[in-house]
Amino acid sequence: MKKCQLIFSIALLLGLNGSVFSQVVQLELDTFNRSIPTANFGGQTWRGPSWVNDVFNDSVASMYPDVLAYPPSPDIWDWQNGWFYPQEVLDTCCVDTITLNWGQLNATVIEITPENFQNALDQIGAEGLYCLNMISSSMSKQLADLQSAKENGVKIERIRLGDEMGKAGNDHSISHYPTAEDYAATCDMYIDSIRAMLPDTKIAVSAGNFGAYNPRAQEWNEALYNMTNQADAFRWSAFFYLKEADTLFTTKQLLAYAFDQIPTYEKVREFQDTTANLQNHELWVGYGITDNTLDKRFLNRWSLVLMFSASHHLFLSNKLVEDISMFNVGGIFDNWEALDTQNGFRKRATGVFATIWNKAKRGKNRSTKIETPVHLMDSVTYLNNNNVPRTVVYPKLFGWRFENDSTFESSVILTNISNDTLKVSIDSLLSGCVSWEKWHSDSLFDVIDHDNYIQLIPDTGHTNIVLLPYSINVATNLFYSEDLNLDGTVNVPDLLNLLGEYGCASLCEYDLTQDGLVSVDDLLQVLSVYGNSCE
Repeated sequence: MKKCQLIFSIALLLGLNGSVFSQVVQLELDTFNRSIPTANFGGQTWRGPSWVNDVFNDSVASMYPDVLAYPPSPDIWDWQNGWFYPQEVLDTCCVDTITLNWGQLNATVIEITPENFQNALDQIGAEGLYCLNMISSSMSKQLADLQSAKENGVKIERIRLGDEMGKAGNDHSISHYPTAEDYAATCDMYIDSIRAMLPDTKIAVSAGNFGAYNPRAQEWNEALYNMTNQADAFRWSAFFYLKEADTLFTTKQLLAYAFDQIPTYEKVREFQDTTANLQNHELWVGYGITDNTLDKRFLNRWSLVLMFSASHHLFLSNKLVEDISMFNVGGIFDNWEALDTQNGFRKRATGVFATIWNKAKRGKNRSTKIETPVHLMDSVTYLNNNNVPRTVVYPKLFGWRFENDSTFESSVILTNISNDTLKVSIDSLLSGCVSWEKWHSDSLFDVIDHDNYIQLIPDTGHTNIVLLPYSINVATNLFYSEDLNLDGTVNVPDLLNLLGEYGCASLCEYDLTQDGLVSVDDLLQVLSVYGNSCE
C-alpha cells in the first residue's frame, strides 16, 4: 500500500488531476490469441549515415526491430551500385522520364548495397525486407540483382513487389501498369521466377482497394486474387493524417482517433480478417501518422506515442496481420523519423514508441488480448466533412500479454489513454516475480527532445498496481526455472515435484538440464538455488 501511495503522490505532483479509480480492476485474458507480428521499419536512409555506420546501426538496434526495409527509394534504386540510377538513365529507362529531386541529386553518395545492408542486419539482429524496382529497372535486371545478392551471402527472406502501386497520384506506377490486371500479370511472372531462385522467401504484393475516388484501384485486390502464382502476403499502407480541422480535437478525440480511422481503412481497403479471399494470405501493414496542421502541434509528442500504441493494438486485433512497418527508421524529418540523425540519433516519438513495444515483444511468439472491463469503455464523436456525426466506442485501457510458449517468459503491456488514474491486478495474467516499467509524460503536447518530458517509474508486484493517466505500462515476469510450481520461491514443493519424476527417461516435465533425464544433475540444480525468492 505504501508503494501505491508513493506513486500516486508522484502523480499529483506532476499535476495529473483526472479521476482516481479506488476500485481495483482485476484484469483477465480474452479468448483472442494469435502469433506476434514482426516489427518493421521503413528504410529511407539515403540522406545518411545509413547502414554503413556502426553507431547508427547500434541506435537502430536499441529499438529492437525484427525486420528492416531495403532499398531507400525502390522505384529509382540501382541495387548493383547501391545508389540512385543516374539522371541520364532515368531519362530513357521508362515510358516517362523520372526526375531526381534536388536532395537526391546533391546527396553525398553512400554505398548502400545489399551486401552492406546485410552487414548492418547482422549487427542489429534483424532480417531484411527487399522491395523490387518495378519502375526504372527491368525484370531481368532485378532478378539478376537478387541472384547476385544471394551469391554474395545476402539472406533474402522477404520481398515486396513494388511500392504503393495502386495509390492515386503514383504517376509512374499508373503509366507502367494502367490497370490492376497489368500489375497482377507482372507480379505473376516475378513470383514464378523468384520462387525458382528463392523457394523459401515470402513475397508480398502491393494491395488495397481504394474506392470510387480511384477507379483504377477501386477493386485492386480482385486482380491479385486471380493470379496464378499467389503471393504469400498483401502489403497494406494504412497512413492517416491529422489535418488543420483536427486542431479542434479534444484530447479524447485525438487519442481515440486510431479507433475511428483504422477500422475504416480495413473495411474500405478490404483488409478485414473476415474477408474470405484473404484467408490464405498474410497482411503486412505499413503505416504512419502524419501531422499536416499548420503549426505542427501534434508532431513528435507523447500524445503521438499513445496514438501509435492504439494503432498497434488495432493491428494486432486483425488476426491476418503478420508484419507491422513504421515509417521511417531515421532521418532529418520530424514527421516520421524514429531516429534524429542530425542530433546524436536521439529518438523521436516513433522511436520512443518502438523501443517500449518492441522490447516487450522481444523473444516472444504468442500474444493474447487482455479484456477491457465494460466500465473502462468510452465513446467519442467525430464529424465528417458534411458535419454528420459518427460515434466511436473505444477502450480507455487496452493491452496484450506476450509469451514465449517454450520458455514461458511473458510480458504484459497496458496502455491507459484516459485522464484517470487506474489500479489494476494482473495475478491472472503473469506468474512468478513481476517487475514493471511505467512510461508516462508530464506533458502530452510538448515536443519530445530525446526523452525530455518522458518519465519512467519502476514497480513490482501483481496486485494494486497504479497506472497513471496517459501511460504505457510494461510488466515482465521473472522466475527461476527451478521454481517448478511457479509460486515465486524455490522450496520444498519444488523438490517434491522433481523427486516425483526422478528417474524419468522420456518426455520428462522436470528435465531442467535438458539431457533427456531427471537425475541427480537436476536435483543439484534445484538445490543450488534452494530458498531463493523473487519477493
